[in-house]
Amino acid sequence: MDILARRLTIITLLMAIFAIMLAAAVETDYRRSAHDNSGKLVACSAPEMCRASL
Repeated sequence: MDILARRLTIITLLMAIFAIMLAAAVETDYRRSAHDNSGKLVACSAPEMCRASL
């Protein structure tokens, strides 16, 4: 029974490490693909609808 508990503990720890690494990869990809529009000039098709933003 001790061997089975030890194996399940090792498997659980490996799964936790994999989950943390996967979450970090997804977050990195999300941050890389997120567009930051602050401080950029964007052309506006309808000038009366555009508002200046700093």
